[in-house]
Amino acid sequence: MAEKNEKKTDYAKPSLLESRVKEGIRKLSAYSVPHFDAACKLDGNESPFHLPSDVASQVEKALSAVEVNRYPNPEALAIREIISRTSDFPLDGILLGNGSDEFIGMLITTFCGGSGSILIPVPTFSMFGITGTALGVHVLESPLDGKFDIEIEPFLDIIEREDPDLIFLASPNNPTGNVFSEEKIRSVIDRSRGVVVVDEAYSDFSGHTFLPDVKEHENLIILRTLSKVGFAGLRLGILYGREELAREINKVRYPYNINSLTQAAAEVVLENHEFVNENIQLIIRERDRVYKALTGMEGIETYPSDANFILFKVGDADAVFGGLIDRGVLIRNFNRPGRLENCMRVTIGTPDENDRFLSAVGEILTP
Repeated sequence: MAEKNEKKTDYAKPSLLESRVKEGIRKLSAYSVPHFDAACKLDGNESPFHLPSDVASQVEKALSAVEVNRYPNPEALAIREIISRTSDFPLDGILLGNGSDEFIGMLITTFCGGSGSILIPVPTFSMFGITGTALGVHVLESPLDGKFDIEIEPFLDIIEREDPDLIFLASPNNPTGNVFSEEKIRSVIDRSRGVVVVDEAYSDFSGHTFLPDVKEHENLIILRTLSKVGFAGLRLGILYGREELAREINKVRYPYNINSLTQAAAEVVLENHEFVNENIQLIIRERDRVYKALTGMEGIETYPSDANFILFKVGDADAVFGGLIDRGVLIRNFNRPGRLENCMRVTIGTPDENDRFLSAVGEILTP
């Protein structure tokens, strides 16, 4: 008897990207900072100053004593004790992260169990939205007003209507550089039934902080970082919050998230922080000088800054960016459709670096 030939249907197997990667992540663009070789690097909002020689020697000694074959202190206790003492904040309300960026994911993981949404003003630090999308929550956006401050009525309307689990407010804001109105931030804290996170990465340059308000508001969390004041390579972020909130966040913290080398170096620099304050004051003076110089140039619209950088707008940001690269100066190009079209951001460097930047911009914009 002849065998029956059965016709098999050939179903196409979907690719791993299509079948296993979340749709929201497939649509995302990764956070990236374009790399260019430039002698004058003013794109990363870092401090331009090296450690004083005596502090550098102490750091080297501390690092040489680290037993890298052993895990670090799991709670980074020594650093937290220093921060608690110098900030007069309860130890159990302080957590440390691998940069304050790590806390964004930890906070969303911990608190988005209600409406499943977060609220951010735009434009702002892109990692708020990127992390929210990556973790599968609904990212609500509310445009800033003409002065890059919170447009309070629409913002409060979203809070009332959508009841976001988390609200992220960067003040001073990145990339706009300005602090938000204290009155508006307080209105957001008072009206929100969720957690309000004030990211104060640049507060050392503004003199504004909501840290004392944590005692009065159980839904308020403050983020800080050492990255902007001289220690970007340590990747050390700080979270301040009510002890009961910190306890829940700590449950999703990865084990040993602050490595031994960072802990050893941070202990030294936190105990020898006087030079940091001097550098901050110099950066503030240079920021004001650069702002005044840019404001006096034809073809530039300069936005006031409370941070260690300045946002400004030109007629053709891509052309100016290319001209600066040709002259060995690297800043951040934010040119894209919308509020940041033809906008650029320059980090405040040393006086010599700032002079080089101003000279290069002047050459490019001179007819």
